[in-house]
Amino acid sequence: MDEKEFGTVKGWFAGRLPDGWFTGVEVTIEDDQIVVLGALPELKVGSTPEEKEGAAAGRIARFREETRGERIGIAQEAEERFHKYVTWGAKLGGVTKRFNAGGGGRSSGDRKVMIGRWWRRGRGRHGAATPGTPTTTTGSQVF
Repeated sequence: MDEKEFGTVKGWFAGRLPDGWFTGVEVTIEDDQIVVLGALPELKVGSTPEEKEGAAAGRIARFREETRGERIGIAQEAEERFHKYVTWGAKLGGVTKRFNAGGGGRSSGDRKVMIGRWWRRGRGRHGAATPGTPTTTTGSQVF
């Protein structure tokens, strides 16, 4: 990816990310993925380094859960536009966590976001089996 194209990617995310998510954001390209790493607002909690680290990890986890739906949508738009996976991350007080928008994956017709793959494997549907897992029947079959 050349500098002009990379500038387009960075600019797109700068304009597309909701206000208030991050106090600063770094957009980089690593192999076949776009990495969006945002700095969360500082916390004023915890008196020991361990408490501060725990509070930062908890805030990052909360951010991840609260923004999941929007991040998936933004990642799908970006993946469609730039033909690269999107990986998200957040940092706060020396703690950095990277995570995907629902697991990553392109949003084109034959390849859905990984959260869709997880759902199709039967974890979200009653009575569905994991693909590739042999099924057994307990009764005899009459033809």
